[in-house]
Amino acid sequence: MKDIIRNKENLAYFNSNIFKKLTKLAENSDLFRSRICIHTNNNAKTNEMIIALKRGSYIRPHTHPNFKSESYHIIKGSMTVFVFNKKGNLQKKIKMGEVRTGLNFYYRMSKSYYHMPVATSKYCIYHETYSGPFYKEKDVIFPKWSPNNHDKEKYLKFLKKNKLTKYFNDK
Repeated sequence: MKDIIRNKENLAYFNSNIFKKLTKLAENSDLFRSRICIHTNNNAKTNEMIIALKRGSYIRPHTHPNFKSESYHIIKGSMTVFVFNKKGNLQKKIKMGEVRTGLNFYYRMSKSYYHMPVATSKYCIYHETYSGPFYKEKDVIFPKWSPNNHDKEKYLKFLKKNKLTKYFNDK
C-alpha cells in the first residue's frame, strides 16, 4: 500500500524526518493516515508502528481478541480514543497529547474493548505497539454497529449519533 512503509532492517532508528514523510503520505492517502511498520514482518511477536493520523481520518471502531494488547504513545499532536460498549454506545473518552500538555500521553488496552482513535490536532503522530503475530482477519474485529470506512453516509450518521462530527468536519 502506498501509505505504508515497511522496515526491513533488524536495527531500526528514526529521526524527525520520518514525521514529514508520514504526514505527506497521510495527506495523499484516501484514508488520511499512514504508518511505518517497524517490525520486519507481521509474524513478529511484537508489532510496532509509527502512525500519522490526520484530523478527519475515520478509523472504524473495532476490538482485538482478549489475549492481545495494544498501546499508543503520543509523539506529536493530540488524539482522543473513544471507547464503546458492545451495543455501540460511547462509554469513555481518553484525551491524549504530548507529555508537555498534561494530557494522557500513553494508553494501553490489555482486554478487548471497542475503540476508535481520532486525531484532534491537524496531525497526530503516535507509536503503536500490538501483540503479534498480526493477522488482520483474526486480530481486528468489527461489530455490526461499526460502519465501514468506505460507507461515508453510514459512518457520518454514526458519528452524528455519538456527537463526534466536530472531529471530522474539516477533511
